[in-house]
Amino acid sequence: SLRIILEIEEPASNHNGGELLFGDDEYLYIFTGDGGMAGDPFGTFGNAQNKSALLGKVLRIDVNNNDRGPLYRIPPDNPFVSDPTARPEVYAYGVRNMWRCSFDRGDPQTKQGKGRLFCGDVGQNKYEEVDIVEKGKNYGWRAREGFSCYDKKLCTNSSLDDVLPIYAYPHKMGKSVTGGYVYRGCESPNLNGLYIFGDFMSGRLMSLKEDHATGEWQYNEICMGTGQTCMFPGLINNYYQYIISFAEDEAGDQYFLSTGVPSATAAHGVVYKVVDTSRTAPPGKCQVEPSPVKVKSKRIPFVPKEKFIMKAPTPHPRLKSTTEAPRGGEPQTPRSPAPGNRGGTAENGGRTPGNRGGTAENGGRAPGNRGRTEEGGQRRRKRPPGNGSVRLMRRGRRGRARGRVEIFIDGEWGTVCDDGWGLSAAAVVCRQLGFPHAVRAAKKAEFGQGSSLRILLDDVQCSGQERTLLECSHADVGTHNCSHEEDAGVECSREEV
Repeated sequence: SLRIILEIEEPASNHNGGELLFGDDEYLYIFTGDGGMAGDPFGTFGNAQNKSALLGKVLRIDVNNNDRGPLYRIPPDNPFVSDPTARPEVYAYGVRNMWRCSFDRGDPQTKQGKGRLFCGDVGQNKYEEVDIVEKGKNYGWRAREGFSCYDKKLCTNSSLDDVLPIYAYPHKMGKSVTGGYVYRGCESPNLNGLYIFGDFMSGRLMSLKEDHATGEWQYNEICMGTGQTCMFPGLINNYYQYIISFAEDEAGDQYFLSTGVPSATAAHGVVYKVVDTSRTAPPGKCQVEPSPVKVKSKRIPFVPKEKFIMKAPTPHPRLKSTTEAPRGGEPQTPRSPAPGNRGGTAENGGRTPGNRGGTAENGGRAPGNRGRTEEGGQRRRKRPPGNGSVRLMRRGRRGRARGRVEIFIDGEWGTVCDDGWGLSAAAVVCRQLGFPHAVRAAKKAEFGQGSSLRILLDDVQCSGQERTLLECSHADVGTHNCSHEEDAGVECSREEV
């Protein structure tokens, strides 16, 4: 069941943060973006440098034993607990939009490196960076981007204690870093200790290796599609370009997810496993016992709440062929119409070829006769939708349970802007469409842009109890500050998810 632990107001629709992690200390780490828009323009120094804001931060909270009392507690060793000008949730600050972070599980034998927190932080104009996050540290944004100054005035006055990235690369190599993991698996021993990460836009797979003597990290591109080794027959040397995320299994072996189109929601993803074909562990060496998973609740067997019975469509009556033998006689051949007859009749209920507007006396339909009655030949009129009616559209067609929300107001269909769009509004839409449950509220034109329509509603705020979306609080109809890139959508369900 859903429980909202923490809500943070965002001034823009982008930079929503990129990770939630539990550490070995059992605390929850939350990685928030700086609030969106270019250059963190909020306040004197931006959200990321403002310790009284939760945006542009790494937060750490305690969510254990929260069935009663506060939804979360502040760990007593958080770095700014005693600072009256800072939020106590803040663990580190000065980040732009960290996308994918991970804890190093340490060397399998020596445990060296265990507990280090690696993150990829997406850059602004010039550089992408990889950081090791430490308690209480400032990672420089918006004063710095990578190793260079971004806001020169802030950069000049920045503290010497600010933490520099362990690696930064320019935008000619890639434009959106995807953080990864330090390899600690068994199957590919040569990869042990490599931090493997990638770039969403360029599709580069990269690695960093620590020089323990100097503490510096050395860069190597992972051989996928270049060089003599990669061209060796039989090796996989290509993959979908847009790298969204990395993962590791219980054994420490690594995987990455990428898609064929630059979208995190498109159904074109493939999961790849990272394997070093030059050296693999001997058969039988890599065996891992699954760790027991602690759960609070008892296992409850699934019992469906509703039975879904699909109604079979009513078949249209078919005309009998006139080649059947009439009673007491021989089979007859149907009459041929005069050439060019486009409006004649079929006397015995048979279909006249090419009959586009005639009648069929035995109750049958003439081919092409769409929307006319047999008797009067008049077109049936559709009833117009009522004010506040909604529909879902997806890829130019009506969506069944998910799609872009369109609403009918004063004789026209239009879209809804995603400013303020949330699960309560999605619940109202789903209920209007006959679905008892809303799975999620979609933003950023996830189901396509309704560019041919006007944007009719903005700043929609619902309690969730309204009968129609039009009953929710909203700006004046047709008044908005949005583009169709912000068209709202929903995903509904007949069963509780």
